Amino acid sequence: MSVELRIGEYLISVVDDHPSTVRPVTMVYPDVPEEDWAPYRSFALTPDGKFTAQWRSHLVRKADGTGPKILVDSSMGPGPYDHGADGKLLENLGKLGVQPEEINVVVTTHCHGDHIGWNVTYDGDTPRATFPFAKYHVAANDWEHYSKPDVENEMFDKHVKPLEALGVLELVRGEVELAPGVRTLPTNGHTPGHQCILVESGGETAVLTGDLFHNVAQVSEPQWCPTFDWRTDLSVASRRWIFFRAMMENWTVCSGHLPTGTSMGKIAEENGKQVWKPV
Repeated sequence: MSVELRIGEYLISVVDDHPSTVRPVTMVYPDVPEEDWAPYRSFALTPDGKFTAQWRSHLVRKADGTGPKILVDSSMGPGPYDHGADGKLLENLGKLGVQPEEINVVVTTHCHGDHIGWNVTYDGDTPRATFPFAKYHVAANDWEHYSKPDVENEMFDKHVKPLEALGVLELVRGEVELAPGVRTLPTNGHTPGHQCILVESGGETAVLTGDLFHNVAQVSEPQWCPTFDWRTDLSVASRRWIFFRAMMENWTVCSGHLPTGTSMGKIAEENGKQVWKPV
């Protein structure tokens, strides 16, 4: 089971931060009857039938050490959290031999708190870019939505808004190339500007899905939506589209929240349903 994979000339590495809060599954998927989880309970939920997830980022870099180092999402941040130790993203990035000053691109799949928390760190009340030599790529739709005065998002205000004044913000519209073979792919629905990241090299393709899906059961049940989805009609359409392409074109899928060790996989068809096959 992988925590790193090779796609042509690129390496994609899982960079864990911290496990998320454990919640009753009906709290996260309120429109899915609890009995409908029966076929998935043994592998999609905790032993006592609850929902949990892993907070993480991904590092994309060339295997030969040349070219930009790209951090996809910056996870939940340093903490402290109310359910465990502080965030470990920078520590785990260091274990991969990469320091914050070496990151050239930070790309945000969407502006929820568990994907932006290390963007900015603070010296007292003064914000600074955690990755000081990086450009931060944020979807324009998310920026515009969460900048509205009637939309409450404290993490956005603290960890995304300062990027503009710091001079490191790049707003993304549509598909934008981040490096040769690496580009954004709009998949709106979870948020107004949710985007996946596509890595294409050497005839191989991987897609980093952010919060396109939160639980392995959604591979078989793409119509299941967590309470976090902004527009469920759009999130379902985005899931179906990406899952279909991943299955038909043999993409490797790098999920945002599945358990480490099984978070990278393929979409296959069994008995008329799409299923997850870890790699």
